[in-house]
Amino acid sequence: MNRRAVFWTLAALAVLTAVGQAWALRWTCDDAFISFRYAQHFVEGHGLVFNLDPTEAPVEGYTNFSWTMWLALAVALGMTDGALEAWASAWGIACHGGVVLLLAAMAWRASGGRALVPVAAIGYAAIHHAASLAPAGLETALFVLLVTAMLRACLALKCARAAWLLGFVGVLAALTRPDGAIPCAVAGLFMLHDGWRRGDWRLVVGYAAPFLLVFAPYLLWRHGYYGHWLPNTFYAKSGADPDPAAGFVYARDFFVCYWPLLVCFPPLAWFALRKPDLLATISPCLGRRPWLAVLGFVGGYLAFVLWVGGDFMFGRFLLPILPALLFALDLWCLRWRAAWLPLALAAVVALGSVFRVEPSGLDDPRNNVSDNRRISLPWIEPFRAASEWLLPVFAGLDVRLAIAGGHANVAYRSRAPIAVECAAGLTDAHIARLPVPVRGKPGHDKPRDPGYLERRGVHFMLEPNYQGDFGVVDTWRDVTFPAPPFGFPMRLVTWDRELMAELRRRVPGLLVADFEAFLDAYLKDVAQKPKEQVRSDYAKFTGFYFAHNDDPARKAAFEAALR
Repeated sequence: MNRRAVFWTLAALAVLTAVGQAWALRWTCDDAFISFRYAQHFVEGHGLVFNLDPTEAPVEGYTNFSWTMWLALAVALGMTDGALEAWASAWGIACHGGVVLLLAAMAWRASGGRALVPVAAIGYAAIHHAASLAPAGLETALFVLLVTAMLRACLALKCARAAWLLGFVGVLAALTRPDGAIPCAVAGLFMLHDGWRRGDWRLVVGYAAPFLLVFAPYLLWRHGYYGHWLPNTFYAKSGADPDPAAGFVYARDFFVCYWPLLVCFPPLAWFALRKPDLLATISPCLGRRPWLAVLGFVGGYLAFVLWVGGDFMFGRFLLPILPALLFALDLWCLRWRAAWLPLALAAVVALGSVFRVEPSGLDDPRNNVSDNRRISLPWIEPFRAASEWLLPVFAGLDVRLAIAGGHANVAYRSRAPIAVECAAGLTDAHIARLPVPVRGKPGHDKPRDPGYLERRGVHFMLEPNYQGDFGVVDTWRDVTFPAPPFGFPMRLVTWDRELMAELRRRVPGLLVADFEAFLDAYLKDVAQKPKEQVRSDYAKFTGFYFAHNDDPARKAAFEAALR
C-alpha cells in the first residue's frame, strides 16, 4: 500500500470538504461591516475612523487591524458592497482550507512519512461552526491559520531563521486579533527554553526582533492615533470585568455539542505531564515536546476564554484551539501504533461532528449565545435592499444614526456620516466605558444612554422598540421609511427641522408626525395641563427639539406656561 498516496488523497478530500462546506455556508456577519466601513473611510482619506465627525476623536472600533488593512486593499482595487463581501468571504474560505492542509502537513511531518490517515485534518474539516464562521467576512479563519502555523513552528524549532519567521507570524497574529498575544506568549516561552537549553540566544533575539521592529512601532502609532493602549472593544466587551461562570457554560456547551473532541484531552494530559521516555531519543515528535506545545497553546487560550466569559457567537472563541487539540490525536497515533486507531479516531471525530448535540436556543437572538448565521440570514437581504434604498435618500445629508445588534450593514451601505453603535459601544468611547448593570449577552449588555445620544445629535435609532429607554411610549418619535421589501421603522431621537424637511421632500411616503404642528397643538391646551406634567414634557422636548433648533417663540411659550 502506498501510504503517501492514501494519506494525501484523504488530506485532499478533507480540504475539499472544508472548502465546499464553507462555500455552501457563505454569508456576511454584521460585525464584518464595521471593518468594511473603517477600510472604506481609510481608502477615501478620512483615516481609520468609523464616523465622519470632526468633533469626535478617532475610536478603534475594530479588533482586526491586519484584516481591516486587507479589506482596505480590496477597496483600493475598486471593490465595494457585494464585491468587498465576496473578497472577505473568499479569503476566509481559503484560510479555512489552509488550516486543514496545514494540519495534514504537520501530521505527515511528525510521522516521518509513516502516517496513513490525517486525523486532525479530517476532524477539523468536519466542524460545522468552523466552516460557518470562515466565510462570514471576519478575521476568524485567518487567526486560526496563524495560530496553527505558530504551533507547527514550536513543535521542533531548528534554527534562528525559523525563530525569526515564527516572530513575524506571531506579529501578524497579534495584529489580527489582540488575543493573539496569548499564543505569542506561549511561543516566547518555548523560545526562552530553547535558547537556554542550547545556549543559543539567537533564537530569542530572532523571535523578539519582529516584535521590536514591527509591533512596537504599531503600538506607539495606535496609542498616538487613538489615545489608548487597548482597543475600544476591550472596554465595550467589559474586558476588565471577567465572567468565568459564563465562560464555563460557553466552553461546556461547545464541547458537549462536539463531544468527540473530549477524546483529545486524556492523551494530551497523560503524555504532556509524564516523564520523558526512551522514545524521545528516537524522534522529537515521539517525545514530550509536541505534547507540551499542544498543551501550552490549548491551555493558555482556553483559560482566556473562560476568564472573559466566552462570546455571543457560539464556538467562535474556541476555534483557535481546535487544530491544536485535534493534532493531539495524530500524536497519539504516533505513540500507539495500532493500525486501527487513526481510522477509528478519524471516523469518531468526523461522524460525531456531523451528528453533534447542539444546545437549545442557538436560533434565538434573545439568548446570550447563539448561532449568529442562523439568526442573521432572514434579515440579510431585507436589510441590504433597505440600505441600498436609503443610500440616495441620505446622500449629502448629515444623517446621524444609532445602531445596535444587526445594523452595522445599514450604516455601511447607507453611508450615513455618523452611526453610534449603542449595544456595546464598539465604535463609541463613551458607551463602551459605561458600567454593565447586569451581565447578559457578551458584548451586548451596555445600558442605553438616551441623554448621550441626544447630545450627540443622533436623529434616528434603528431599534424600533427604543421608546422604553425614554420611559414612555411617545408616538411622535415613530418614523417609517417606505424602503423595500417592507417599511423600515425607526425611532426619532432628535428632531432636526431642516433635515426632516429635506427628507419629507425626498421621500413623499415618509411616515412621520409633524412635530412642530404637534407642539402647536400641545401649547394650545397647555393652560389646562398640570404644571408638573408640562415641566416634565418640556424637559423631554428640549433634548428632542429645542436643543437642536432655533425656535424662540415656542420656547418662550413653554417658559411662560411654567411661570
